Amino acid sequence: MTKFRPLARPAVLGLALLLGGALPACTPIVDNRGNLPTQDAVDQIVIGGSSRADVQRILGSPTTAGTFNDKVWYYISRKQETVAFMKPAVREQTIVAVHFDDAGLVSKMTASGGETVEFIDHTAEITPTTGHSMGFLEQLFGNIGRFGSKGGVYKAPSPTTGR
Repeated sequence: MTKFRPLARPAVLGLALLLGGALPACTPIVDNRGNLPTQDAVDQIVIGGSSRADVQRILGSPTTAGTFNDKVWYYISRKQETVAFMKPAVREQTIVAVHFDDAGLVSKMTASGGETVEFIDHTAEITPTTGHSMGFLEQLFGNIGRFGSKGGVYKAPSPTTGR
């Protein structure tokens, strides 16, 4: 039994090193994204008194503006955690919406969490176009001879002169 005893220590040491190197990979990576205004900054905004320039100076540039109504600015922040090779999980999300009136002054401010967010899966489908679809070689060799060597516009030869 004493013959195998010296081999046990390197095996245990190797196993400890392997586990010690693998365990940090299980630590979640926290990723903070977006612009989350502090409560002190939000308190500086005066409803009915702060302009767009004031809001931008205090809170910074908005994450996005309304798609169909530019009178709303959104400040969006998200905290995601990724563990090893797993898909990132959203742990916290905050949306601060600043609404402006026609004069450009703040009319309302709202804050919401991630419960109002709907995630949309994008599709990789391609809309087919009608007409002739070009093959690989046709695309590769399609432009040969279409352009003049002088860099100008290519003129097709005249049917009468051939030039």
